[in-house]
Amino acid sequence: MTITDPAAFIRDNTRLQTVPHAPEISLWLADEITPIWRLTEEELGEMGLPPPFWAFAWAGGQALSRYILDHPH
Repeated sequence: MTITDPAAFIRDNTRLQTVPHAPEISLWLADEITPIWRLTEEELGEMGLPPPFWAFAWAGGQALSRYILDHPH
């Protein structure tokens, strides 16, 4: 599978949401109601797509964001 329109793919498979530990930040994330969430790693592999690590707010990124927001200097 070739993604010809990455922006459309992201819009179709994620939702704009705030992240739990830094609600000042909104990201396009996968969740239980988005199509990509329901696909298994095997199904993604058959489509030629790696697991969508980019579609989740990782805890380390949230912690760093929270620190920067709280300590902008």
